[in-house]
Parts: sequence; C-alpha cells; structure tokens
Amino acid sequence: MYLDHFRLAQEPFSIAPDPSFLYLSDSHNEALAHLLYGFSHGGFVLVTGEVGTGKTTLLRNLVKQTPDALDVAFVLNPRLTVRELLETICDELGITYDKAATETVKQYIDVLNAHLLKVHRQGRSTVLIIDEAQNLSPAVLEQIRLLTNLETDEKKLLRIILIGQPELDDMLARQELRQLAQRITARYHLRALNAADTSAYVAHRITRAGGQADIFPEAARKALFRTSGGIPRLINVIADRALLGAYTQGAYQVTPALVRSAAREIAGLGRQPRWTYPWVATGAIGIILLAMAWALWRVEPPDAQTSEPKPAPAQQVPAELPKDEPQKSDVVAARESPPVPAETAQSNIEDAPEPAAPSRRADERISRPPGSTYLAQRQAYAALFDRWSLTYDPASAVVPCDFAPQHGLICTSRRGAWTDLARIDLPVVLELWDDQPMPFYAALLGMQDEQLWLGVGGETYQTSPRMLRELWFGNYTIAWLAPRHYRGNLSEGETNANVGVLRERLARALDVNLGGADPNTSNTFGPELADALERFQVREGLATDRIVGPLTWIALSKREGADMPRLSEYR
Repeated sequence: MYLDHFRLAQEPFSIAPDPSFLYLSDSHNEALAHLLYGFSHGGFVLVTGEVGTGKTTLLRNLVKQTPDALDVAFVLNPRLTVRELLETICDELGITYDKAATETVKQYIDVLNAHLLKVHRQGRSTVLIIDEAQNLSPAVLEQIRLLTNLETDEKKLLRIILIGQPELDDMLARQELRQLAQRITARYHLRALNAADTSAYVAHRITRAGGQADIFPEAARKALFRTSGGIPRLINVIADRALLGAYTQGAYQVTPALVRSAAREIAGLGRQPRWTYPWVATGAIGIILLAMAWALWRVEPPDAQTSEPKPAPAQQVPAELPKDEPQKSDVVAARESPPVPAETAQSNIEDAPEPAAPSRRADERISRPPGSTYLAQRQAYAALFDRWSLTYDPASAVVPCDFAPQHGLICTSRRGAWTDLARIDLPVVLELWDDQPMPFYAALLGMQDEQLWLGVGGETYQTSPRMLRELWFGNYTIAWLAPRHYRGNLSEGETNANVGVLRERLARALDVNLGGADPNTSNTFGPELADALERFQVREGLATDRIVGPLTWIALSKREGADMPRLSEYR
C-alpha cells in the first residue's frame, strides 16, 4: 500500500526470513561462526536465542551456502516421535528404505549408518540441522545423542546442529540428558540488537528495499529500539505499521510518535502502565512495603556475608555495517542536529588522529584482509572518503554513511557492471565474495584502461577487472554530491524545490531555454522538462526512464564541473 508513496521496490520489513535482507550484527556474526563450526566438526553445536532474534534467517543464509561436499538434513518440525524423526532424516537425505522392513528403531539406524558410511567413502560429509529444538522430547533428544555414535575410527559420520529458544538450555541441564550436554562442542546465545545495531538494521532494510534511510530519522530509530527491545521481528512489525501510519498522514518520514503509536497498536509495546483503580494502586504499594520490610529483616550482618566481585559487563562491539549502508540527506541531517561551523568542522578534522598512510602493492590477486568483516568495510569507506579529501577513522563509532552527510555527501547502494562504474567515474565501495559465508569490502579508487586500484584492509592494490570477476557480483555503494533538498527520485508531475535546480542544470547542459521564469511553475516537473531530461539521458548513455535518480544527478554535476574525485584521474 505504501510502496509507491515511499518509492520502495518491495516491503522492507517483511517478517519472512529472507536471506537477502540479512543484517549481520556482531552477535549474529558470532552465531554464524558457530554454525559454520558445526558444518566442519563432529559432535553437537547449540545456538539459542529469544523469539524473533533472527535464528531462522541465519539458518536460511547458511543453508544457501552449503559446500558441495556436504549433505544437509533439515528438520523444521521437531515435534516428532523417535521413529518419525529417523524417517524425516532419511527422507531429507534421499535414503530409500522399505517401510515394511523398517519396523524398529534399530532397522532405521542400520539403514542410516549404511548410507553415512557410503557417502563418507565418497569424500562427503553429512550434517543434521534441527530448528525449534526446544520442542524435542527428552526421548528424541537421547536418540539424537545416540546418532553421534555412528562413526569410523577417524571421525563422526553425522554432525548435528541444534537451534532453539532459551528453554532448550534448561532442558539440556536435566540430569537424564547430561550425556548429551557433555557432547556439545560449541554453544552460543544470540542476543537482541543494541541501539546502534537497531539503527543500522533499519537503514539496511530500507536501502535494500530501494528506499532512502532517512525515511526513519535517528529519533524514530531510537524509538524503535526502545519499543522493540532490539528484537528484529518486533522491529519489523512495528516499523511496517509505522510506515503505514506515515502513509495515511501523507508524511514522507516516520516520527517517534508514529513508532510509539504503532507499537501500542500491535501489542501494547511502549505503553506506560497506568493504575485503573485506586484500590489496585493501594494494594500494590502495600505489597511493595511488606516486601521491603521482609527483605530488611532477612538481611544478615555484614561479617556473615560473602561477596564475590561481579564480572565486568561484556564490551559492546560496534555493529557491523550492513551491506547497503544507511543514507541521510544533508537537509535531514541539518534538521536532526545543529549545523557545525566550517571552522569547527575543519578543526575536528585537523585534530583527528591521522591514519597510517596506506602502502601500495602491485599485486593482481585480491584476497580477504585479516580482521573482521566490520573492520574491512570501515577501512574501505575510509579509503573512499580519502579520495574526497575527508578523514574518516575506521575505529569511529560514527557509521560511514552517517559521516557522509556531514560533508555534503550521500551514500547510495546500487547494482551494476564495470561499464556502469566507468560511466559514473567516482570512487565506490565494492561488495566482494570469496568462499566465506560473509562478504568483504574494497574501495575502487581508480580505473584507467584495464588497470584498477583498490583500497583493501588499509592497503592499496593494483589489479584488473578480470581478476575481480570471481569476487564482485555487481553490488556497490557510491558517495556523491546531491542537491540540497534531495529526497529521492524525481519524476514527471511532481512539484519539488529541486525541480528548479534540475531545470537550470539541464538548460545549461543542453544549451536550451527551458523556461522557469514563472515561480508558480518553475518547480513543477512538466512534459517539456521530461523531454529535455530524456535527451540528456540518451546523450549520457543513461537509462532513458525520464526519472531523475542518483546517476542523472551525478552526470549533471560532472557537466557543471563540480569538484569531485574521478576514477579516471587517480594518481
């Protein structure tokens, strides 16, 4: 309903576990690492998390990247008897068996063991993944433990990953399941998103759906965090309802009030408790006073107490930057925070610690840099901003594409080919994939003939498009100079302050008179202006869609001679 209003290509906050919308926070990265460990090691791997934290989405992303030499049995409905579980495993692995000849559990085990030995001799491995494992009965859990006894002298034939809610930990703590608990080789509890993760998560999903991140300003994202507790599924539901609320009001941005209203509508989230009847309040106060008196009476003298130092809270690791980075227009940034004087901004840049000058390496083959995906992406953006003569510290808490609007730039994520990058002729951050389940990032700094210069992990490499074909699949993020009141694409029939800017720039680029003297019509996108736009797009080799998007604005800025770093001028 609201897609056209916000110019979205698809619903950004669907609760379906779509792997293409996966956002990897630090906690999700660790959970994914544990799941990958389960792909390569025997025994049990256990991943737990509260409802809606993204366990199933992680799992779908993992299954999509299953190695060729690995067979996966995926059990989604674990409310099964022992026999039904074994039948499900056989069906998932494509094992043929005669039901009439498999009337006992032992007969199923024999069939399964024969299959596992056969694929082992072929150099293949097998993993069993059970989602919603908290629904398993103790009897079935015990049978799953016995499946790990299927082994050769060198290795286990079946690897098992259990994914479930925190109740699964309580179940495995039972005395009768202690043997299974002792076989767990890795376990991890997936946490909810923190405030920074929530902000990046919302921006990631909006931009993945083709929209601008400033649909949810920072204040609205903070309200989303407070009302959802950082649970991704709740964020999705509340954000979806908040978008609908903004649409019904004709607004193009979601306010904190809309977020709180949406939370109250769907589940009473964010609602302040209120005392409906005086006697309820009186009774509650009485109970609290009695409890305090009881606690004071029970306190032991200080010399009878033993105190242990509390463990230090785990340090929060900044959220990993999403694949399509949050974007914010300069006009929105100006509304959210007071303008920074130019001399102050320059002072901040001068006072910032200077990063070590990147070294240049003449090495054609590009590989994943050491360190986390999060750090590699920050380093790539630091190299990109350096081309704009801006100093960005990869260790900064500021998200790179929130840093950009402070200097008049906007981040836009797109998909294209090398020819598109050459036409744009501006530095971009490339999303690269090797054989790992997470991408790594590089800044394309220069492009001349068949030579490319990439900023990777704080170093600069010289390579060629041929060497990157196996790593780059078209996703990139560009930082560009947008007109002051930019709020997304412009199309025929709209009235917008930037239509006047478009009219002036097209008139100069085409050397024609496009009118605009009448203040009542100069900001209206009429047919004459659309025709002129089409001629410009044809001349520049752009898609002739008669829509003014980032690539059209970039082409116009280049025609105006704007001071921008060019790929073709890299030295």
